[in-house]
Amino acid sequence: MAHVCGIEFSDFGFNAAVVDPTTDGPAVVNEAAGAWPAFAAWNGSELVFGREAEKEWRLHPRAASHVFWEHLSLSPSDLEGPPRTPAYSELAYAFLHSFWENLCAQSEKPEKVVLAMPGQLLGDADSDNPAMGLILAMARDLGIPLAGLCGLSTSSLNDPDSMGGITGGRILYMDLHLHSAAMSLLTTDVEGRLNRRRYMRLPRLGYVPLIQGLHKSMGNRFLRATAFDVTAQRELDQLFYEQTREQLLDGSHGSDIRYSIQTSSRVYQAAFPRETIRRDLGPHEQGWAAAAVKFLNDSSFDPKDVTVVVSSRVGMLPGMDEALATRGFGRVVHLQHGAAARGAAKFAAGLDVAEDISMVPVVSTVEVSASAPTQSGDGVKVVHVAAAQPSAGLVASHLVVDGAAYSLHALPEVLQGDENADAPAVPSLARLGPVPVRLIRQDGEWHIETPDSGALLMAPGDRVKIKSGSEEVELLIVAESRPGTA
Repeated sequence: MAHVCGIEFSDFGFNAAVVDPTTDGPAVVNEAAGAWPAFAAWNGSELVFGREAEKEWRLHPRAASHVFWEHLSLSPSDLEGPPRTPAYSELAYAFLHSFWENLCAQSEKPEKVVLAMPGQLLGDADSDNPAMGLILAMARDLGIPLAGLCGLSTSSLNDPDSMGGITGGRILYMDLHLHSAAMSLLTTDVEGRLNRRRYMRLPRLGYVPLIQGLHKSMGNRFLRATAFDVTAQRELDQLFYEQTREQLLDGSHGSDIRYSIQTSSRVYQAAFPRETIRRDLGPHEQGWAAAAVKFLNDSSFDPKDVTVVVSSRVGMLPGMDEALATRGFGRVVHLQHGAAARGAAKFAAGLDVAEDISMVPVVSTVEVSASAPTQSGDGVKVVHVAAAQPSAGLVASHLVVDGAAYSLHALPEVLQGDENADAPAVPSLARLGPVPVRLIRQDGEWHIETPDSGALLMAPGDRVKIKSGSEEVELLIVAESRPGTA
C-alpha cells in the first residue's frame, strides 16, 4: 500500500504524518511533544537526539547542541565531547538520519514526502537560503523521496482538520520554535488561494529562552519556599527542569504548580498558584502581541483586518489570546497538533517525486476554498478575498453584485433566507438556491455571514465568493468616491 508523508520541520519538535491517499485516515507518528525536539548530545560513547539529548543538555551543557538547524552550515558546532568536533551540518544530518530511520521503522517507507519548513530555513523568497541546499543534499543521501517543499504556515493552512472554518481573507500565522517566534502574513488572491506575503522572525521569544527564564524564576521560588537550593546538584536541577518543562507544556491544566524533589535524606515539596506561570510568561506574550501589531502596521494593516492562526506550540503561552485581544485582534484560531505535517502530506498526495533535488518544487499557495468544507453538506463553498492593499479613510457604502450597486444602509440584514423565506433582497443570490446570507453592521463595521463561513469582516475592496453547485455569486464591498470631494 502506497503512503505519502509530510514532515513538520520544526526544531521545537519534528513531527510526521503518514497518510494513505486512498482513504481519509492519516496516521501521525513521532509526535512533536514526544521524542524529537532538535537537541543533539554526546553521552560519552555516541550521539543521541531528541528528548534524551535534551536531558543530557541539562546534565552536561557543553556536550549538547540545540542550534544546529538554527546555524546550519559547515562551521564547527558548539558540541564538545566527541574525538572530533562535528560541524553543525553533521549534527543536522545525524539528527535527520535518526528521525527518518525511526519514521520508516514505525511505518513503511513513504512513497512521497513533502517537507514543511520554517521561514528562516525556507527564506523570504522561497528556497533562497543557502542552508536549503544542505537540507536537499541530506534528503538525497538518506533516500528521502522528496516531492516538494513548503512553509510551515502554508502547510498548516492546508490541514482541513484545523482550518474548516477559514475561508480566506488575511491570515496572521504565529508559530514558536526553539530559539525564536515567527509570524507570516498571508492574503487571498482572486482565485481563492492564500499566498505568503511577509515573514518575520522574533529572536529571544523561543522555547529555550522561555524555559530557561521560567526554570530560574521557579527555582528561586522553590528556594524561598523550602530553603533548599535545587540548582546545587545537576541531577536534581535536571529533575526540577523536567517538572518545570511539564508545567510549561501543560500550562493550561490544573490549579496549582507542584514540585517534588527527593534527595537521599528527605523529600522537598512546594506548590505555587497557576497564575505564577502566567505572570512570568506575561512579558513574552505582551511583547509578541505588540510585535504583531507593528508587523501588520508595516504592511498598512490593523489587527481587526486579520484572522490570527496560531500553531499548537503557541498553546504553551496561556495568556497569548488575552494579549492579542487587548490589542484589537478579534479572532484567534488554534491549530490542532500536527497540522503542518498533515497539510504537507496532503500536498504530497498531489505531487510527483522530483527527478533531481534541483527540481524539487516549492508549494507557496494553498486553496482555501478546498480546505473549508461546509458544515451543511450542501456543496456550498465560501471564499473571502480581502483587498490586497487597504485604503485608509475609505468608508464602506455599497454592496456590488452582478454590476448592481446597493446602498449598505438601505439593505436589510437578511440578504437571502432559507427555502421558506421571501424573495432575496439581492436577486442575484437566488441563483445559489436556499443559501442564507446576512449583512451585519457591528461597531460601525460591516460583515457578511453564511452558516458555513461565520461573520466575515468586510472593508472597501473586499469580496466574498459564494459557490453552490455550478453557480457562483460574488459580493463586493466598495466605498463611494465623488470627484472633487475630500
